[in-house]
Amino acid sequence: MDNKEHWFPKKRLIAGAILLAAGLGGLIAAHTADGFADLYGFTIYPVVVSIFARVSGIFPFSVAEIMVILGVLLALFSIVYFIVNMIKRKGRRLRFLLSSFSSVLLVGSILLFEFTYGMGINYSRRPFSEIAGLQTGKYTKEQVLEVLEYAIANVAESGKSIELDADGHIVTPRDLSARGVAAMKKLGEQYSALDSYYAGVKPVMLSELMCYGHISGIFTFYSLEANYNTMNNAEELGHTVCHELSHMTGFMREDEANYIGFLACRDSGDAYLTYSGWYDIMIHLLNAYYSVCTSAEYTEVYRTIPDYVRRQLDMQNELWDRYDTDFGEAAEAMNDVYLKINNQSDGTKSYGRVVDLMIADYYSKKS
Repeated sequence: MDNKEHWFPKKRLIAGAILLAAGLGGLIAAHTADGFADLYGFTIYPVVVSIFARVSGIFPFSVAEIMVILGVLLALFSIVYFIVNMIKRKGRRLRFLLSSFSSVLLVGSILLFEFTYGMGINYSRRPFSEIAGLQTGKYTKEQVLEVLEYAIANVAESGKSIELDADGHIVTPRDLSARGVAAMKKLGEQYSALDSYYAGVKPVMLSELMCYGHISGIFTFYSLEANYNTMNNAEELGHTVCHELSHMTGFMREDEANYIGFLACRDSGDAYLTYSGWYDIMIHLLNAYYSVCTSAEYTEVYRTIPDYVRRQLDMQNELWDRYDTDFGEAAEAMNDVYLKINNQSDGTKSYGRVVDLMIADYYSKKS
């Protein structure tokens, strides 16, 4: 019994060390070796995501969500188990500590390995803006306003063909996931880098918990699934679905995922998605303009937005305001740190950099 107890921790330590080295090695190579991230992201990753997404796609529910729930339960059980055994094993605590450490190392190394080859390396690869031929720069307040007015006009135009429910929201289609996949596939015909396997986007059962973290959707590195918050307003859901699907192609930067999601919605030929895409990009442009204009200037342009759209914006703000808690602030702070670690130096501000891409897109077409 003693020999067996000693052998298994040794085996776990070796396996954990190998996976840890492989995970860290991949991240270091992505940051330092020219071409490594592109080689992996554009050739190997599509095969990886195709395999794992097909497996997780077999299940009608979010495998990622079930794994998180089981992981939390297992963690709680492990803590209790550790405390109880540390009390009981008076003469064998060192061996038990070694065994526990080897288990933690193995689990942590597995997660790091999965993150590295499921998401991490892709943060360092060639950005989509370069593939799309967009050159961003510094823009004046007048340029932001011009593109904002263009977006508002498109929101108003695309809104003419949508249906509203009794509350004033647009009606979410039942086949939301299928529409998102179709839109991304269509965009993949224009950009070969987006010609990928797309599994359906799955709703999260515990969506209210996502609200506390102000999370609209999430792409998980361990199941390579795209998930969305069902409590989010219908106006945002269409773009959120396409945003999360864009991560499936390996474009992990949030600003680019926002832009790709917008392109997919805009060019989809689907009335619901078209409206959702313009609605989302309008919000980003409104925020950008608000940061550089006076209150009077903002009020003037805000009044040009159709009444029903302003009501939708109010309802969206009301939704997130209900979940403004210390937990939500902590979750946003953690997300900010995560983004900065993964080559997004602006942190959560990188969500607003989609404005630069949109303005560059607008003027490239205008010229």
